[in-house]
Amino acid sequence: MRNLVDTHERVKDFDWEPTYGAKVDRYPTKYKIPTKTKDPFRHLIRDYLAMEQEKDDRQYGAMEDALARSGAAANAQERWMEILKPALPIVDFGEYAAMKSCGQLIDAIDNAELRQGYMAQMLDEVRHTNQEMYLARYYAKHARDSEGFAQGIAAKGTNMFNRAGRAALENFFVGDPIEGALNLQVVAETAYTNPIFVAMTEVAACNGDQVTPSVFLSIQSDEARHMANGYSTLAAVVSNPDKLPALQADFDRAFWRQHAFLDPFLGVVYDYFQKNRTTSYQEKWTEWINDDWIGSYIAKLEPFGLNVPVWFEEAKERMKWVGHTAAMVAFAAWPQQFWRFDPLTNEDMDWFELKYPGWYDQYGFFWEGYRELTDPKDGASTLSLFETMPPLCRVCQMPTIFPRIDISTARIKSYGGKRHAFCSDACEFIFDEDPQRYLCYRTRYEIFDGYSLDEYVVKNGLLRADGKTLIAQPSLDWDKMWTIEDIRALNYEIKNPLDALTDDWVVS
Repeated sequence: MRNLVDTHERVKDFDWEPTYGAKVDRYPTKYKIPTKTKDPFRHLIRDYLAMEQEKDDRQYGAMEDALARSGAAANAQERWMEILKPALPIVDFGEYAAMKSCGQLIDAIDNAELRQGYMAQMLDEVRHTNQEMYLARYYAKHARDSEGFAQGIAAKGTNMFNRAGRAALENFFVGDPIEGALNLQVVAETAYTNPIFVAMTEVAACNGDQVTPSVFLSIQSDEARHMANGYSTLAAVVSNPDKLPALQADFDRAFWRQHAFLDPFLGVVYDYFQKNRTTSYQEKWTEWINDDWIGSYIAKLEPFGLNVPVWFEEAKERMKWVGHTAAMVAFAAWPQQFWRFDPLTNEDMDWFELKYPGWYDQYGFFWEGYRELTDPKDGASTLSLFETMPPLCRVCQMPTIFPRIDISTARIKSYGGKRHAFCSDACEFIFDEDPQRYLCYRTRYEIFDGYSLDEYVVKNGLLRADGKTLIAQPSLDWDKMWTIEDIRALNYEIKNPLDALTDDWVVS
């Protein structure tokens, strides 16, 4: 019997160029990939499929048997369950985008070994898309408050954070397919899937959620192969020194695009929706992104011509505050969301001060005010805590208020007869590289400018089954539920903040 290496090589001999259709370069790339490289996992699709079938049997069997009978979803901590309503559809869109990325790579790369790895990964991404959609459906059936789990997919184009998530994750398949692989395999999967699928299971389990870990750990068991695909892709690209400058530019851009959304969003998920607290997102970021990804992987590629992303140190400096700033915006704009929020307790604020020294001086005023504005009988909204909402970045679609209100790196510039906001010099630089790539992607304020808040809520399906109570709530108190009439009484209009800025704000 031939061993695995010989069998794998023999399989590659069956690769062929189709004769039943003209070859069309549907996904052109500026990179030249050698026709022969290494597939580190030596995938054999027959064995791969058997392995994945066994994992699915275990996962779905557990969800529908022991976990369902024990009422695991209904017994999880309410604060934690609420953040899964936006998190699951955002991650699920990432899996869908990853599937498209791998499909493009299969068509674009003339290399049998790499294509074999991409094909197995594409099947993985189909599986992951189904797993996470099934998990959201599962919670819609079994969670204590199921309202909101069905809204996430539709909200990817309308919600503040879902829209920003789509803008980041679409980089897996928009543009050069190798740049897509850098965004997907080298940055998102190698750097960020450990905080998402490994560390998040710890938070979930500590907060009584036994269902999410059963799905996420099954998904993460595939990610090691995807990281290997990223390494194989990098190895193939760096073998052509002429393209190293282009590779570095694409890598720099890929890191910033993923950081600009994932780190603020994950900071909110970890730090603001834990009830039974574990570690902070800052600690996880330091371990998984700074020490492991940069220290143990990317830094060691410098002899081969690939350097640490040019904006990494800026991202590292931002990490102390970006999650807290994003949380402040999300909580203030709660009527525009589709999940419930839980005001911070004194114990929560003590934890934040311990983990992020100086936190209370910068954010305590907001949280003290927020706790006083959760009862609809008071007739006041948390939106009043901001004189005006911050503009949204033309590139990353995130609020231009980072890393912190008093030290914001926001920039406003005119281009093509319009004003455009940027959250940072990095996003402005990325825009200037290729403005047309971002001009057609409207910000959420451009879409809903002039809408009354109650009109926005109704149009976007943010009411519960009774047709009057909001899905989103500023607290978990069932006796203080806001209705559409309470929102209408606020007489609040959604306005594009850019329209209110004077010309003094325009920097170029």
